[in-house]
This record gives sequence, structure tokens and C-alpha cells, in this order.
Amino acid sequence: MTQHKNGKHNPLINLDSTVESLSSKMVKMATDEWSGSSPTSKDMGVVQLTLDKGIKTTIVGTIYGLDFEIEEEDYTVNVFFDYYNKRLKVLDYTCKNYSNMLKRLAWLAEANCFDKIFIKAHHDDFQDFLSHGYMMEGILRYYFNGNDAYVLSRFSSAQRAESPDLVEESKLIEEIIYESKPAPQRKIPSDIKIIKADKGHISQLVYIYRQVFETYPSPLTNPDYIKSVMDRNVHFVLATQGDEPVAAASADISQKYSNAELTDCATVPTLQGKGVMQFILQELEEILKQKNILTSYTLARAKSVGMNKSFFRLNYEYSGRLIKNCDIYGEFEDLNIWVKRI
Repeated sequence: MTQHKNGKHNPLINLDSTVESLSSKMVKMATDEWSGSSPTSKDMGVVQLTLDKGIKTTIVGTIYGLDFEIEEEDYTVNVFFDYYNKRLKVLDYTCKNYSNMLKRLAWLAEANCFDKIFIKAHHDDFQDFLSHGYMMEGILRYYFNGNDAYVLSRFSSAQRAESPDLVEESKLIEEIIYESKPAPQRKIPSDIKIIKADKGHISQLVYIYRQVFETYPSPLTNPDYIKSVMDRNVHFVLATQGDEPVAAASADISQKYSNAELTDCATVPTLQGKGVMQFILQELEEILKQKNILTSYTLARAKSVGMNKSFFRLNYEYSGRLIKNCDIYGEFEDLNIWVKRI
């Protein structure tokens, strides 16, 4: 495939006037779920979370989630109370007593009305999770410094564990793998520029995400959120057409495990299907190579033909499906795991 390598040398033209213009447009658009005048079904204005027995907190203001670390003699676990997606996400752990740790996680999930627990386990211990009732959803190859991660989940409701679209989503993967023609050798259009975004481009990123996503698992339509993740090793790449921002994606890097999740992929409706995202993803891969990151992966919407085909054509390997993993476009959706050793 054609690879665009000069993105870092193409700053936006007349940035101040562009930001002012985009700010005006975003006021008129009001398409994301927090820009309306009525309450949403998420009930995120005042949130109560149970962090442990006898430890509760009330959070005022929009909250997507909360990190919390638990240290016991026989395990340590860092969990993310993912309120927006009604799941408990294990970020990292060390464990000598799996029964004790998993009982604690189950209690926390149920105390907060979360019906999914999501964990990436190591080769040496994934059987311990299976033997305690967890379900295997996929293998995230090369995740732990080149070693595989085993993606497992515990469901506590049939509604969350069952996917009515599972068969059709599996057929989609088969069609992509067996029937896809080689990707056309595209050249980036002369009026499209690919750049590594910085904090001066946050308004452009928000403009794109508000056009594309009415709801999303993270607050991408909030400029303060984008600023904060930029400070935490998340790198954005932006495509512009003239002065207009038209597409973006990000790489969320884990230095500890030498991997990065390619995520937040969005193209404005007028340019969808034109192949712009291919060049953005390639630019992100170049950033990862420069930082000596071993593994790139993504969790793609299982219903999205275009995104799944894009990663297949970039030589990513399909390796599993996460059932009703997060809320996109107002409902829990299945996500496909695609992995690449870069």
C-alpha cells in the first residue's frame, strides 16, 4: 500500500481563523449526546459508586469511569469502574489467590450494577480465570511485550452475554478474509494533508468527533478530555482537506507492555469510503515504530464493514470478538479484535 510519511511537515494553514470557524460550526451542529438540552438516559450528572465494602463515593458532574487500585496480601488489582459502559475493566493485576481476587471483582461488579467484567490474562494463568467461570472471547496476540494476552469476561446477565448479531458478524469476517480483493494502490489526494495533531488541533478533533459520534465509550467530544489524554501517551493523527478537518484516529500507547491500541477512528460523512483512514493508520504505525512499540491492535465495531476491511488490508490478524463490550451509537456493540506485530 502507499504509505504517506510527510504528515509531520504539514501544519494547518491559518490555524486561528480555522479554530474560530470550527467553533462557530460546532455550536450549530449540537450532534453529540451532551450538547442537547434534555437529560440523557445515561444518568451521569450525579453518580454513586461502591468502591469497596463500606467505601462509597458520590461524583458530581459527567463521569465515564474511575480508576481504583486494590492491594491485598495475595493479590493486587487495578480496576476501572467503567460507569458509561456498565462494566468493570481490569487494567492490570498480580495474583497468588485467584478465588479471593475474582470474588472481590464479582462483588464490586454486582454492587455497582455492572454486568460485565473484562480482563486480559497471561498465558501462565488464563486457565485460572476459565476455571472460575470466565468466558474466553479472544486472544490479543503479542500484547505483553510480544507475548499473547487472553481476553476473558464474566457476564452476570443473559442480556449482556448474548449477541443477536453474532452469526452475521461472523459471516462478515469470513467474507472479508476469503473474498476481499487486494487493496487498491491508492495515492493520497493532493488536497488531503495528514499531520500529527497536538493541543493546537483539539478544536479540529472535536469538530470531527461531534460529526461522527452521537455517543461513544469515551468523552471524545470534550476538548478537556482530549487534552488530558494527550498528556498520557495518546497520539492523534489528523487529516485535513484544505482548512477543513475531515478524519482522525489515535494510538493509545502502553510503554510497560510495548503495545498500542489504534482507536477513535472517525471520518466525516462526506469522505467516508474514500480511503483517507488508511493513510492515518499508516502514519500512526510509523509513530509506533519510531517509539519501538512491538504490537499494534484495535477493537473494531463488528458491524462496520469498512473498518474491519481496512485493518485486514493493513495485514492485521482477526483474533476474537468481544460481546456487547461498549456503548457506541446508543447501544452495546460487539467489537472485533485485530492485531499486528509491527
